[in-house]
Amino acid sequence: MRRDTGGAAAVEFAVVIVPLFVVILFVLENALVHWITASLDNGLDSAMRQFYVRADGSGGSPLDGVRTELCRQVAPFVKCDALKVDVAAYDSFASVDRASPVDAATKDWRPGFGTQHGCLLKGSVVVVQAALAQHTFQPFGIAPGQFRDGSRLINAAAVIQLEGNSPVASGC
Repeated sequence: MRRDTGGAAAVEFAVVIVPLFVVILFVLENALVHWITASLDNGLDSAMRQFYVRADGSGGSPLDGVRTELCRQVAPFVKCDALKVDVAAYDSFASVDRASPVDAATKDWRPGFGTQHGCLLKGSVVVVQAALAQHTFQPFGIAPGQFRDGSRLINAAAVIQLEGNSPVASGC
C-alpha cells in the first residue's frame, strides 16, 4: 500500500488550493479597497473644483453639493448612503482640526462627523473629508479594522482657502 501513488495529485491539489484561494481573495479585496480609495480621492477633487468655483447662489447646503457630486463620481461600488461627508471651516491653516473620523475609544464615527458644514467666509480654510466604512472579508487580523464591526476606514480629504469668486455664506 505504501508504493501506491494513485491519489497523490489529488492530495497535493487539496493541500495547495486552500492557501492559494485565501491569497487570491486577499489580493482581490485589497485591489477593491485601493480602487475605492482612488475613486474617492478623484471624486472629492472633482467635487471640490465645482464647490470652489460655484458662485451661482443656489442656496443649497455646501455639504449637499459636495455629497451629490461625490456620489456621482464613485457610484458603481460605493453606496451613497454609507458615505459620510464633512465640511469644516477654520480661520487659518494652523487652527485646522486633524482628528480622525473614527473615535478610537468607541470604535465608531466621531460625534458630529458627517453632519457639520461650518460657516464659510472669504479667507476661511475649508477642510472636506469623505469617509466610508468598508466591510472586509479578512477577519484574520491581517488588516485590522478601525470600527467595532471590523470595517476599515477609507478616507479622502481636500483643503482649500476661500477667496475671490468662491461661495460665501451670509449671516454666520
